[in-house]
Amino acid sequence: MSTIEILIYVLAAIAYFVPFYIARYRRVDGQQLVFWFNLIFGWTLVAWFILLIVSLSLKANGQNTHSLST
Repeated sequence: MSTIEILIYVLAAIAYFVPFYIARYRRVDGQQLVFWFNLIFGWTLVAWFILLIVSLSLKANGQNTHSLST
């Protein structure tokens, strides 16, 4: 396997879990649920987009300590 193929697989794996990364960064209450649904159903693009919308729309936990938050 070439280096480019490995890079493509790594980038695809990162892109696959974008809804979970967003939910984790925002520290939403349903992080585990987003992760499991993403792991099981994320391969369908419809479920991936639904999870993306859900991770952006879930209420963020009030304990957000990121430096970019206001």
